[in-house]
Amino acid sequence: MRKRKIFSVLLLLLSLGYMARTVKIEELKEAFSIADLKLLSLSFGMAFSSILISTLRWYIALREVQDASFRKTFTAILSGFYMMVFLPPSVGHLAKVKLVGGDYFKALSALIFGISLEGLILVIISIVAFGTSMWKFLLLGLLLVPIFYDNATYNVLQVGLHLVRRISPRLARRLEDYVERIHFGWRNSKKNPSTFAVLLFLSALAVLLQVGGIITVGKAFGLSVGLLDAIKAFILSTLFAVVSGIPSGIGANELGITLALGSSTKSTLVAFTYKFIYQYAWSFVGAVEFYKTVGGKS
Repeated sequence: MRKRKIFSVLLLLLSLGYMARTVKIEELKEAFSIADLKLLSLSFGMAFSSILISTLRWYIALREVQDASFRKTFTAILSGFYMMVFLPPSVGHLAKVKLVGGDYFKALSALIFGISLEGLILVIISIVAFGTSMWKFLLLGLLLVPIFYDNATYNVLQVGLHLVRRISPRLARRLEDYVERIHFGWRNSKKNPSTFAVLLFLSALAVLLQVGGIITVGKAFGLSVGLLDAIKAFILSTLFAVVSGIPSGIGANELGITLALGSSTKSTLVAFTYKFIYQYAWSFVGAVEFYKTVGGKS
């Protein structure tokens, strides 16, 4: 754990140091002077729409496995922005599930299912737009199998549980309970074909709004960003944040966007502005929602 933290800190410093070298004060002043406030306002609207779509996607999946409240789901999504300020992105997603209520593992599986669909869309787009590679097909397979052949994944897990049972029957029983609840949530999230189609559509729309946000923020500062570059920026931003483990992906997100758009003052400005509009700004709203929900106790 300590090595992981040191690794994250080093990556943060390297990312910020690299981007600081790309920034020139005069170019920065010029970019601010021509900033289009209407486009930046539009970006905030797109970011909020993306949050609503993510909430709706989780809510629809939740309804298939347990009673669900859109308000609670929305609060959990917003609170997640706050919790990811001090937690790595992946851990932040896990933490917000508790706020939804109901069965934790069923709610978790419904959340992960929706995120997996978004990941599936990104991998397919990456293959179509940037060509094939071994790791892309491997990742595609790792997503396709559990999404469409969840029973095969469940059977593999049963083999693992059988091995654990030989070592610790008590631990095996606990893990079996977790696996059963996760499998129930996952299976029922996609059981209804119409629900699955809606979740897939919402996932595609969420990706489109986030990619479109990079293009819009770029245009606001006079930087022309093509669709393929925006897709690459979004993919690299997500990948760097997950690998780094840095809370909120600070630095890592921006580095991915900067590299994709080409290292320059404007690309770095676009990267930080985009992440502020789509993530950091909502952490303040999330903090209010989080403490309202838990009564001021973390």
